[in-house]
Amino acid sequence: MGENSLSKKIQELLGDKMVQSKVNQAIDMLKKDNSDDLAKKLEKIDKNELMEKINEFDDEKIKNMKIDKEEIKKKITKTDLDKLEKILGKDSKDIMKKVNEYLNS
Repeated sequence: MGENSLSKKIQELLGDKMVQSKVNQAIDMLKKDNSDDLAKKLEKIDKNELMEKINEFDDEKIKNMKIDKEEIKKKITKTDLDKLEKILGKDSKDIMKKVNEYLNS
């Protein structure tokens, strides 16, 4: 394995861990009732850009990103999803539809 291959593999592994970590961090914020902190972070995100990114995801891409859907399903509750929907505000309908499709697939 060449130096470039090893470097690329390390970057991929770190990227995978970062994505899972961010998902877990967002779930923890919902659970610990840090809704204000999460709302502030979400306010900074362009909702159109977020929807574009969400639409890019399919089961294969999520699997390649090493996001463990079963782990997320175990952690997240209906109450958490309701909080998330409230935090998302006016843009919540389409985003929550995608989240629910993912969790129920």
